[in-house]
Amino acid sequence: MKVLIYMSGGFDTYGPSRHLYNALIEDLLLGGHTVHLIESHSSGTDPDAPENLLAFEKFSYETVTTQVVEKKAFVKRYLTGVRYCFDSIPVLKRQHGFDVMMVQSCPWAPFAVSFAKRYVKIPTIWNIQDMFPGASIANGVMRQKWMQRFFYRFHKIAYKKADHISVISEDMKRKVMAQGVAAEKITVIPDWYDDQSVREIPWEENRFVQKYDMQRDIFYVQYAGTMGFNFDYRMVVKVAKLLQGEKNIVFQMIGFGSQKADFEAAVKEEKLDNVVFLPLEPQEMVPHVYSACSVCLIPLPYGVIGNSVPSKAGLLMACRRVIVTSADPDSEYNEMFGREQIGVACGCDDPKAVADAIVALRDNPELREAYAENAYRYGTSHYSRAMNTALYEKLYRDMAKESC
Repeated sequence: MKVLIYMSGGFDTYGPSRHLYNALIEDLLLGGHTVHLIESHSSGTDPDAPENLLAFEKFSYETVTTQVVEKKAFVKRYLTGVRYCFDSIPVLKRQHGFDVMMVQSCPWAPFAVSFAKRYVKIPTIWNIQDMFPGASIANGVMRQKWMQRFFYRFHKIAYKKADHISVISEDMKRKVMAQGVAAEKITVIPDWYDDQSVREIPWEENRFVQKYDMQRDIFYVQYAGTMGFNFDYRMVVKVAKLLQGEKNIVFQMIGFGSQKADFEAAVKEEKLDNVVFLPLEPQEMVPHVYSACSVCLIPLPYGVIGNSVPSKAGLLMACRRVIVTSADPDSEYNEMFGREQIGVACGCDDPKAVADAIVALRDNPELREAYAENAYRYGTSHYSRAMNTALYEKLYRDMAKESC
């Protein structure tokens, strides 16, 4: 099978889906398939093609040069994405002999999906990682009602043009169906962790523990990742304030993002000495970082679930770590934690419930261990790389067969 992948970004620039596409392409190549990648070249921070992919004869790629735009500059970023689609047309026109094509999630999907269908003319799957404009509305970036209405209508072009749509959660599937898409046109394939490299790292071998001289008698409540609009730093501040008297509880905040400066300012204003900020670690340190925490806190603003999904959940399960989260109370995401007994899910506006959950898990190591074991088993069956890249391969085969 010959697969064409049209990315909205490129491997040369950090993106939350970059490791997923690397793993997906590698597993397709290991399965004997041919993969050609069309991607952008913008920052040049990293190579356009990872070394592990270049090792395969059946892998090839082409780049289209774009400019780097800050995520906060919405209008400029959107227009740059649209221009990338137009600049990709000559590259798309050159593609022949492929069986199926996948278009990566992006706000300018009406252009990307339409051009893919028009110029390549093969079954096209649109992979949605973040709903647009829903995610931008939920995190407060897009507040203008006229703009919300326009983009909801305009985005329906992509829903109509795509032959099939892959989403990363049942909550997201419901959101897509609410846009008028038939259930049979949607496949749920969760984002995954790399079960070839992610595992629990024992305390004695943990490089992150050693780097920051972490102490066994401290209960570390950790968040590691992007501190952007999908991260509710206000919840962390409220919970840390409630637990300020608990001297052995430390909130370890690791990463960067558009909200980090405001987060740090809020912590300083509240004079919270139980919140520590640390820089983001390299990708290979992820299992060390997650294995170092006592519990992980994933605070989400209301409305984010369904429009987006925190990809770190599966990674934490692989490292046998318990999650405390705050999200939409009526979501499948929140229900999962109680149903599977893998963590504690609270509402978006209930910092006391979050604080109580953290204390309960600290004071009951047997409960924490039981949740951790359940999380590991559930993660293996639902979020592992081997499981979910195989689901994409099956989807590609099914789409290719339907077109014959």
